[in-house]
Amino acid sequence: MMASGRWLSRWGVVLALALMLTSQAARAERVAVSALEGDKNNKLRAQVTGLLRKTRKVTVLPPAAWAMAAAKQKLRGPASVDPRAVARLAPKLKVDAVLTGSAGRTYSTFNARLLDETGREVWSGEFVLQRGLLPKYEAQKFTRAVLEAVKASNQPAPEPPVAAQEAPKPSGPVVGATPAPQPAPVVEPPAPQPHAANQGEPEAMKPAPLMESAPPPAKGTASAPRAEATPPAPKPVLVPESKPAPVPAWEELDEESHTYLTEFEGSGGGFPEEGGSASAAGRMPPRVKVQLGAAVTWRRYCARPGVVASCSEYDALPPEQQTGDISDFTSNAPYVGLAAEAEVFPLAHWPTLVRGVGLTLGYQRSFARTTVQVSTPVGETPEREVYATDTAYGAMLAWRYFFDLGTQETPLWGHAGVRLGARGREFDVGERMETPLPVVHRFYPAVGLDVSVPLMRAVRIEGSGQFFFQPTPGQSLWGDPDGSLVAEVRDYGDSVSSLGWAAELGVAGDLWGPFGYSVRFRLESYKDRFTGQGSRRGWTDGGVAEESYSSILAGITAAW
Repeated sequence: MMASGRWLSRWGVVLALALMLTSQAARAERVAVSALEGDKNNKLRAQVTGLLRKTRKVTVLPPAAWAMAAAKQKLRGPASVDPRAVARLAPKLKVDAVLTGSAGRTYSTFNARLLDETGREVWSGEFVLQRGLLPKYEAQKFTRAVLEAVKASNQPAPEPPVAAQEAPKPSGPVVGATPAPQPAPVVEPPAPQPHAANQGEPEAMKPAPLMESAPPPAKGTASAPRAEATPPAPKPVLVPESKPAPVPAWEELDEESHTYLTEFEGSGGGFPEEGGSASAAGRMPPRVKVQLGAAVTWRRYCARPGVVASCSEYDALPPEQQTGDISDFTSNAPYVGLAAEAEVFPLAHWPTLVRGVGLTLGYQRSFARTTVQVSTPVGETPEREVYATDTAYGAMLAWRYFFDLGTQETPLWGHAGVRLGARGREFDVGERMETPLPVVHRFYPAVGLDVSVPLMRAVRIEGSGQFFFQPTPGQSLWGDPDGSLVAEVRDYGDSVSSLGWAAELGVAGDLWGPFGYSVRFRLESYKDRFTGQGSRRGWTDGGVAEESYSSILAGITAAW
């Protein structure tokens, strides 16, 4: 029973030590990453956070935790990693180390520092940057150094050695013990006796008396131990007087601050780390954005025969030179309909430039009663009202460069990018007339630029420009099943060459949560140059046609 009790007691001590070491290691694996000075768009901080998380050897708090706790104390920038601030915030957030630092002015070096929970600097290092980020070899070196520093800073302090106590001396002699050396007794010389020969000597010639020495210790007693030399106290270092920094008026953090703050993930700007949760979607560019609203469109179309550069040039000719059929189309009332758009950027949360690859889709369909009148040299046809439809659609691949013009607490994402894809524009009527109408179907490749600049959360300026490659009439995504689209070219000539462009400008913003608004004005223009013999009267040498659309698009947006 005694042996088993000893075995249990030994294993109990081992288990207790293991639990202590495990809890100590687990506690030391919590690290917070603060904002890095000079880190443009916080992309370096996002990379550093991701590197440490991927090791799975430390628990890295999201940047929002430290930033929000410091902001509650009205601390930003270097003040958020002041030793007093760290000593105050670290216990509340239950972190054992805070990683901070600064990027060089040329974004070529990264000076990293690690502070413990008391605000004391325990490690520092300098690393090379490329385009504001750590290259692969520097990232590995940085990760190893930080992990070692965190581990070293979390080691328990060694206990001070216990002063050796003087063992009691045995009462009797100890066999084999070396006797302590006894000090040599000091022998006093005998006092000089008065002699007749020197009685007359002066006092100065008498020998000086010897100094009295301490009496020797009694026989059989140990001599008093010699006192150890006390090391001299270090000289005080004179520090020039400086005005003490004002102590911030600390506000009490909630006891659960470490819980609700660590639910936020993300970088708060720049290139965010992978694995961000939906709660941090507002701190990153949206992956998906949709818009649903109304579209109001005005259309204008004209066609003139002959060798002229524009409709206005033909109209300026003398009446005797204006021969052949001409067409004019004007929208007395705008076409009103629905418009839907979608932007999908599935890689928007990746920490590389591939994040800008996405897809944009658009569809618009409007209806209206339109007045049509065809003019000829012998007269004009009566005005007639018909129901017309205007349809626009497109799908384009896009690449965007995202940038953040906001702050750590309120990011404002903007972008600039290019698009390449296909678009279509079709204008048709719901009934046939004796005289052909200027019905046009176009389907063509397009390339464009777009930009979005946020001024504040509720105001963002958006603009885009597109160029169309050969947007010739008589083309449709759905083909020409009945052969009617051929007449859009044959009526005016044998062949056609076209140019087209579009420009768009508007304002958008966020209203509440993922929802926002968008209002834009869009101008779209086409010019067709026909050559050869056409089927219409007077179109013997081709001619020119011009078409334009002016639209206002307004709707509600939602982004995730």
